[in-house]
Amino acid sequence: MQFGPELHTPVEHRAAGVVVLNEAGDILLVREGGVPGQPQKAGLWHIPSGTVEPGENPQDTAVREAWEEAGVRAGLLTFLAAYLGRFPDGEPVLRHAWLAEALPGSTFTPTLPDEVLEVRFVPKAEFDALYGAGLIRMHHTKLFYEDALRERGRRGATPTG
Repeated sequence: MQFGPELHTPVEHRAAGVVVLNEAGDILLVREGGVPGQPQKAGLWHIPSGTVEPGENPQDTAVREAWEEAGVRAGLLTFLAAYLGRFPDGEPVLRHAWLAEALPGSTFTPTLPDEVLEVRFVPKAEFDALYGAGLIRMHHTKLFYEDALRERGRRGATPTG
């Protein structure tokens, strides 16, 4: 049986990012400075991630955004997941993330300082407190962090940053 177009969900918006963990399992997050027209993002935390540009594949977006937002030269280790969500206006967005490691040449300083106020590793307990306080920008950040911790456990290795 063929599943027809009525079962397709079109998604115009895509995003991609990286999850970088240090030896302790802390996650690398960036804190938004807010961009023109989107002041509600100011002060919120998320993984280095952003919009997949036309003609760009999600892997390249993840690597580009890691550098732009966090000053991380990212080496992608494994695909974690893709989650379908919605923007506040209701538009669907498909978000992709990879477990990554920080390669030599990483500065951990954003190249877009107007957009990103801070870059740092956040311990799990602090992450949970930020999430509970509504300071993690997207629920998908929490899901990607959980995926990364599970993947790290399966690998038996510790990606470092």
